[in-house]
Amino acid sequence: MSRFDRLAREWDLNPRRVESAKITTEKIKSLIDITDKTILDYGTGTGLIAFGLFEKAARIDAMDNAPGMLEALREKIESAGISNITPILHDIHHEPLPETEYDLIVTAMTLHHIDDPDMFVRKCVGALKRGGYLAISDLVSEDGTFHTMGNDDVKHFGFAKEEIEAIYARNGLKMIYHEIVQVIRKHRDFPIFLAVGQYG
Repeated sequence: MSRFDRLAREWDLNPRRVESAKITTEKIKSLIDITDKTILDYGTGTGLIAFGLFEKAARIDAMDNAPGMLEALREKIESAGISNITPILHDIHHEPLPETEYDLIVTAMTLHHIDDPDMFVRKCVGALKRGGYLAISDLVSEDGTFHTMGNDDVKHFGFAKEEIEAIYARNGLKMIYHEIVQVIRKHRDFPIFLAVGQYG
């Protein structure tokens, strides 16, 4: 069982996580009209990002590789009576994404857990409709101390702006936005960026 499965039941009790998702979704909605759009929330966890977007979206596929997180999300969906969020178990390292399916793909605090960011962005681009957007929110390059519970499942200690710009460019995305949108305060400040690229 992954640490994400173990933490699923208490995930939403952390106000910092809830606030972080709210900041991300509000900024995305200020940049992109998501009305009636088909969205993929990758690394959805308990659906904090999906819940911030569902009211305007036509459909949200909420993918994650942690069954415990998806079970918590299913309970939240049922409790809230939401019909346009679909939890999907998915492993980006071994499974393809649907082709030309989404108007927007969002992933928050997930990329640093993925072995090959280029592979992830390449698969996302293949899943975007022409003109669609990829929005990645994650840590700016850090010293490896962000995860206080250890770095066993951490593949990257954040990303420099130049790294994200290069990955987007290599995979056919035009960067339309890259800014620090929040700072997570722990034993020190950890800036969080939002990078939005458009395909086609």
